[in-house]
Amino acid sequence: MNKAKQKNIIRCIIISLLAVIFALTGTGVANAANLLDVSGWQTGINVTTTGADIIVAKATEGTYYINHDCDRVVQQALSSGKGAGVYHFANTADSPTAEADYFVSQTRGYIGKGIVPILDWEPRAPGDVQWAQTWLNRVESQWGTKPIIYMNQTTENTYDWSPVVQQNYGLWIAAYTLGYQPIYGFNPPAAQPRMYHWPFAVAWQYTSSGRVNGWNGNVDLSVVYGSLDTWRAYAGGGGTTAAPATPQIPAAPSISGSDSELADRVIRGEFGSVPQRQALLGSRYAAVQAIVNQRLNGVANSGASFIGACAVVARGDSLSGIASRLGTSWQNLTGYRSGDPNRIYPGERICTKTGNAPVATGHRVRSGESLWSIYGTGWQAAAVRNGIQAPYTIYPGQTLR
Repeated sequence: MNKAKQKNIIRCIIISLLAVIFALTGTGVANAANLLDVSGWQTGINVTTTGADIIVAKATEGTYYINHDCDRVVQQALSSGKGAGVYHFANTADSPTAEADYFVSQTRGYIGKGIVPILDWEPRAPGDVQWAQTWLNRVESQWGTKPIIYMNQTTENTYDWSPVVQQNYGLWIAAYTLGYQPIYGFNPPAAQPRMYHWPFAVAWQYTSSGRVNGWNGNVDLSVVYGSLDTWRAYAGGGGTTAAPATPQIPAAPSISGSDSELADRVIRGEFGSVPQRQALLGSRYAAVQAIVNQRLNGVANSGASFIGACAVVARGDSLSGIASRLGTSWQNLTGYRSGDPNRIYPGERICTKTGNAPVATGHRVRSGESLWSIYGTGWQAAAVRNGIQAPYTIYPGQTLR
């Protein structure tokens, strides 16, 4: 693709995505595209039954790993008319050029097929912006289109990404504004991610605890701010760019009813975490939260013996985020195999050295937890053991065996 044509495509994308910002105050909501991303953890998934418009598959990691289910997923997505993308999980143990070349060597057959290349940025040193920029530049030079970069909200907010933004690399941001409670189907929360460096995002991953038809386990769910054609434009072709719009956002929950009734709904997770909860409850927050605290403290002081709480690492997690969820500091966490607090891996079980989980009597549920985040792949057995049926809802303060 010549540079002039590529610049025109990028300009169209930027103009279209700017429409998202203005559409926030509009009354009409156009279609947004639903995105599902998968890795080796979802080997064998039938992506045609999930309800996703776009499928992104992990292709490579570092200079040593290939996801052997990647091509099956990509071909299934393309044959069913869905958008597609492939991503490289940055290891940063090698040079960015070496990792970029490894990714290209394994995905060369996708170039020019309307597939978006992506850098999954969750490395040991998330502030190494130059490494990421070099990888993006290198892949762009070989794919002939600009890759997208994926990162969590903390990483986007914390480090200076202006060199990457200035080169017009799109952002796919992860921000779990409802924590880790299950989300059934593609239903983005009302609370949006906060960005400090990019003026807008290509896509927003809003949960790693999503549930979709055809897969018996948690998956990552995202919404793309635009149509399927907008996504394909990022691949350098395969469709005309349509003006994107905001995702269909559910209405804010009602705050009618007594303080006690609202407290019940808070404990069920309807009002999210504290910052969002304060905004949604407004002047009623203090009274309702006092009841919530009283009820949960009553459970916490029931006489059970506690030594530590645990969580299973999901994509987009940071150690500090897990610490906040478990009500402790990151220095009080253990279980990450790298020994480096900046490097944790999805699927690892991170636990507090001291804290609030029952020893023999079970696990006391904390706000934001799900059966998956507590038990990992053993969540179904835990559901049966505790008599929990679909939709597998658990509540803060509940003790699980």
